[in-house]
Amino acid sequence: MAVFEVSRQVGRRLQLAAELPTEHPRVLDEIDQLVDQLPDPGTLYAEARAGSLTALAALRNRIDAAICELAAVADEAGDSRVLAAGTTGMLVAVATGQNPQTGSATVARGNDLQHLPAVSKAFRSGTISTAHVGVITAEAPRITGFADIETHVVTIAEQVEPAELRRLLKLLADQCRPEACDDNAEGLYAKRSLSLSETPNGMFRIDGYLDPVNGAALRDALAGLMGRTGREDRRTPKQRRADALADLVAAGQANRSPLGVSQVSVLVDLEDLSADGAVLEDESVLGSRMLDLLTCTSIVSVILGTRRNNVFVPLALVRGKRGADSHQWRALIARDRGCIRCGRTPRFCQAHHIHHWRHGGTTDLSNLVLLCSRCHHDLHHGLYTVQMDRGVPHITLAADRSPPLTA
Repeated sequence: MAVFEVSRQVGRRLQLAAELPTEHPRVLDEIDQLVDQLPDPGTLYAEARAGSLTALAALRNRIDAAICELAAVADEAGDSRVLAAGTTGMLVAVATGQNPQTGSATVARGNDLQHLPAVSKAFRSGTISTAHVGVITAEAPRITGFADIETHVVTIAEQVEPAELRRLLKLLADQCRPEACDDNAEGLYAKRSLSLSETPNGMFRIDGYLDPVNGAALRDALAGLMGRTGREDRRTPKQRRADALADLVAAGQANRSPLGVSQVSVLVDLEDLSADGAVLEDESVLGSRMLDLLTCTSIVSVILGTRRNNVFVPLALVRGKRGADSHQWRALIARDRGCIRCGRTPRFCQAHHIHHWRHGGTTDLSNLVLLCSRCHHDLHHGLYTVQMDRGVPHITLAADRSPPLTA
């Protein structure tokens, strides 16, 4: 049989609850008995059930108002010291079976209502709820001359839900302190942050916050790029959002150069040029597909050398001159109009070598096609191949997932 033990704090509250006196006005017992006399909802017709909901909600508001008033008076009289309950918030929490935070909030609300006569009157009459009162007490100190408009605020609260009341009162508060909007915006902007960390399996994790303006701009930009490309597009929304972010990066880099991708250094062992013998600067091994993809899209420093005593000794350093120049880029745009697979606009595309540069392919228009980042990735992972027919590129779906020999 399992044995459960409550925490010391909860144990203390349970002890306080057991020690609290139970005296109370007899009228509360009468109210309790009247509740027992409520008819079975199943015996009521629709209109009576709706009316009962409204009446019971008003009664609940009135009871909540009585609790807040009791809490305020108990705080003023110092009942928590008399009953050795610590604080009034703790006393209210123990007596009502709530957590201490809720008890403290009830005390604060009761104290605030002592300075809001119109709100307190409406609360006691049951026409506004605890949620309405919480909104008003939170926003009232930020509104200049609130006492002059308190009755009007109560009238609005009696007609709208708490969320709409909060929106209206925030507008009033912002009008009273125009600089508050700027201060809030500056505070949010100061909290902006972005972290990019590499995970053990080589992927990258993005986390952080953007201010409302830049966050909304990124959201809208991603939304415009993450649509499905067709019925065969089975990417999840998260995958499409990730691809859209990659497209934004490609487009931003394209403002500087058509193939503007960060430089990568690849170390190639002269003794194993034709096999999977390439590694990055950090000694991580590159498979043939990834090497093809990197050397097809990046401005790559290819470092030729050999290994001696398990140390890579460079013999030569040459910068790949495989990127399409400005004239070729304009010609590619004129011919392909964008990604030849999905139709994405040229600014999101890269120039792909049909016969790969690593395998002797040339940087000529007859050997280049425009592909977006996702389609380029899919090609190098064997989903399809590209062939040229009299200067016009054609796509052929792959029968298997092996990468094309010419890529």
